[in-house]
Amino acid sequence: METMEKIEQILKGWYIEGDEFPVKPFGKYINVIIIRRTQSETVFRTDEGLSIEIVKAGYIDNNEISRVSITKRKIISSERRNGREFLTQNNLKEDTCIINQNMCGKCMDCTVYGFAAGEKNSESSGALKSRVITEEAFSILPYEEITDVRTFNALSELGTMNELTQKKKNETGKKFEMRQSLGETEYVKPEVDFIDIETFKDLRLPEIIYVMGNILRTKRYGAITTRMGKIKNDIVAVVVSDCEIFSTLELTKMVWDKLENKKHILDENIVVPKMIESIEELSEEQFGNLKLIKNEELKVLINEIKKLYTEKTDELVKLFKGVKSIFD
Repeated sequence: METMEKIEQILKGWYIEGDEFPVKPFGKYINVIIIRRTQSETVFRTDEGLSIEIVKAGYIDNNEISRVSITKRKIISSERRNGREFLTQNNLKEDTCIINQNMCGKCMDCTVYGFAAGEKNSESSGALKSRVITEEAFSILPYEEITDVRTFNALSELGTMNELTQKKKNETGKKFEMRQSLGETEYVKPEVDFIDIETFKDLRLPEIIYVMGNILRTKRYGAITTRMGKIKNDIVAVVVSDCEIFSTLELTKMVWDKLENKKHILDENIVVPKMIESIEELSEEQFGNLKLIKNEELKVLINEIKKLYTEKTDELVKLFKGVKSIFD
């Protein structure tokens, strides 16, 4: 069976068929449930501290705890940039299409993630809401357990905190002054787990492949991505449905209740099975038709998408070119 046939078979009935842009809502939801594990120190905001929410620890554990959250803007902006790089590399996007400035409204990025009303003399007219629905990703463990503070120093050309300064009149010899520290920055420690859900609403098959590719190919998030911010994304399960499902926070709380060890570093071989258990239980509470894609079926789906990006790039580019925008 060919790659596309395998993907179609797994997701059959839950994506928009054909090339035309879906103008009216069809209520086809693909909920991608992700565990994001930091692989280095990660700073999510440079101007302020980390984003922290006081919430209930779980459903059984009714105590309040502080959890670190990653805002949807930080998540989607990184994945979107990654996708746009792929489009640029393969001539699938005009150079004039620039986020928040002059969006074309026709490329895969604009079609999936949406675009704002065009400025004067811009290529796009009107606006389009994103069909990738997101919310905050929450840490499983409390803020106090997974964060630390680092002091950043500004070294002089001498490689020290001493700086050669201008001498006053009549002074002899070299004059040195001690530089001041730049300040402190809160960061998330390596090997911290965040639970997240991205929901695709009414996407066509090539668009699903594109967004899932962006999730799996994006490796850096946060405010300082040149020196830190490495994150590994693993898709734990996919829930296809005719309605929106449970929230990221609901899933995080249920996983918390199921864990015996609640100290950093969590064992991902324990966390992932507990996530799947929680997904199954929460799915039973939803008012709608749902199908859970997990384990071997999920592996096949991810492997076939990987093949398109690694071994069958020409086929993937051709697939993306055939997707019509709202203006076509």
